[in-house]
Amino acid sequence: MNEPIIFVTSSDGKFREASRLAPFSMERADIDLVEPQTLDVAVAVRAKAAAAYSILARPLLVEDTSLELSALGGFPGPLVKWLLVSSAPDAIPRLLAAFDDRRATARAAIAFADDHGVFVVNGSVPGSIVFPKGENGFGWDSVFKPEGQEKTYAEMEPDEKDARSHRGRAFAALAEALAQRERDSGRLAGTDLAAGGPLAVS
Repeated sequence: MNEPIIFVTSSDGKFREASRLAPFSMERADIDLVEPQTLDVAVAVRAKAAAAYSILARPLLVEDTSLELSALGGFPGPLVKWLLVSSAPDAIPRLLAAFDDRRATARAAIAFADDHGVFVVNGSVPGSIVFPKGENGFGWDSVFKPEGQEKTYAEMEPDEKDARSHRGRAFAALAEALAQRERDSGRLAGTDLAAGGPLAVS
């Protein structure tokens, strides 16, 4: 790709992290987009990427995350960002005070839009919710501990988190989807993604 890809986000932390992970150079654009009312993060990013492309008409991506608590049937999902707007990260473990089940899934969905259309890739990491630990990262990093790890995301150095994160897996899936499209001589990799569900990397 000859020109930087636009990453549509208002989050400094997300842009810094994505810039380390992306297989291409990026520039940031902060566009006020309508937030779809859905608990499916893939549906939300697809709609926002299509809306952003209609404004910018340049290759771009929109990424969003979902924190799915097993005991609460997947809530808050992508609504976790609104929970954090009104409260501190410790509100998340407090939601589980009445439950023994602390399991959670961290999920990232990336929608990539260009003149071929929009496709979505997905990355997820199983883990558990703990009370806040660590000073690094942003958002809910301090309360999520990936499965098999002793540290929360916020206790990890950036390269540690990148190697284990849901966002890292989503960007790996994006790199593979774009490489496949290149191998297919311009045909959109996974054309069913334009109308169906996200490509998943576990």
